[in-house]
Amino acid sequence: MANKKGKVVDQYAKALLAYGADQDSFDSLLADLKVETQVVESTPKLTALLAAQTISEEDQVSLLDTLTKGANQAVVNLTKILLSHHHFALLGAVTNRFIELYQQSQGIEPVVITSAVAVDDEQKGRLEQAFLKQSGAKTVEATYQINPDLVAGVSMQSKSILIDGSLKTKIAKLKAELLG
Repeated sequence: MANKKGKVVDQYAKALLAYGADQDSFDSLLADLKVETQVVESTPKLTALLAAQTISEEDQVSLLDTLTKGANQAVVNLTKILLSHHHFALLGAVTNRFIELYQQSQGIEPVVITSAVAVDDEQKGRLEQAFLKQSGAKTVEATYQINPDLVAGVSMQSKSILIDGSLKTKIAKLKAELLG
């Protein structure tokens, strides 16, 4: 069952990616999908109501029109198709998969950069450049976090790469070496 859902999610996401490429509309697709998904995820009753399809078709259309007002036509169509095929609950998964596929197609590497203290814009630029060199990505999309437990230094993690220059890790390695 999960494999079938994965295939459905992948199909919709790939269709959106193809549309975005054809129409050169990635920016509006991304923005509208993120907003719609955020609204849907923050309103679980809406998802339950639409997924259960216990309201009239007229009320469904009205809710969808309100939800997608001003959105890219592809997002409007996706929402209607998901609802009509009883896949509305997959909207978040489709959005996430679309973002993954888009990032892959553009050579964008999402990375979480965690530091012991806040870093300024100049430091952020240097950290992102260092990660680009290590990863070979064209572009980095960085999210910054602060974790005082690192003591000092920085940790950078993407899906496939971990660069850990934190003092906490260095101390743990030294401790392991000393204790055997």
